[in-house]
Amino acid sequence: MVNYCNEISRVLNMTPVGKPKTDFAEDYGWCCFMHWKESGMHIYGWDRRQPPFFSIDIYTCKRFSPMEVVCFTDEFFEDNLIKLSWKE
Repeated sequence: MVNYCNEISRVLNMTPVGKPKTDFAEDYGWCCFMHWKESGMHIYGWDRRQPPFFSIDIYTCKRFSPMEVVCFTDEFFEDNLIKLSWKE
């Protein structure tokens, strides 16, 4: 999650305010937050839930190409993704 946050920050030319922050909830799993000058993103990897859940939320005031994010995400996670969908 941390590597993805750092890499997508570079891909989208976002300005990190700090390092990605992770947290773990016993009932759910891992999450990660990245704060950008332009807003931020969250990743939720709740592998302890049934069914397991994985989500990346990017929110920003700066324009970016959603397809660039989709392509980068698909390449970054490769076969670890079951289904990739996105919404503006």
